[in-house]
Amino acid sequence: MYPRLAGRLAAQGIASLRLYYRKPNYLEDCVMDTLVGAEYLVQQRGYGAVALVGHSFGGAVVISAGALSQTVTAVVAMSSQTYGTDLAAQVSPRPLLLVHGSADEVLSDACSRSIYARAHEPKELRLYPNCRHGLNECREQVDEDVVGWLLKQLAQ
Repeated sequence: MYPRLAGRLAAQGIASLRLYYRKPNYLEDCVMDTLVGAEYLVQQRGYGAVALVGHSFGGAVVISAGALSQTVTAVVAMSSQTYGTDLAAQVSPRPLLLVHGSADEVLSDACSRSIYARAHEPKELRLYPNCRHGLNECREQVDEDVVGWLLKQLAQ
């Protein structure tokens, strides 16, 4: 999903940085990796707006990193777990988009609904009927929605 989204964003003139965590599944370390990546884009590459996108465990990572960073402009959490999302309310005033399939067999859409309930505005929750954890069944609609949302947020 990340290469697809990056390709669509590149076609709109938006750069992407895909991170590989030093210690996958260690939340704090992954949040730190993400924060360093965001700072790199601003300090070393000169980008003025940075949005974070994460899927599953990565959803919790980007929510935490987005809450802790002054650099981040917007956050997208897709099929997110709830563990590690205690800072969801602190993402505000940055916009938060939560995306989840209603047929997710790994993490119920109740996870994103819970995060949404705890988050402050601006926030948005998009649920996709009959879509599973990888969001493959609705990939075209998800890609269109996420890219469109990111373009809107990054343009502000």
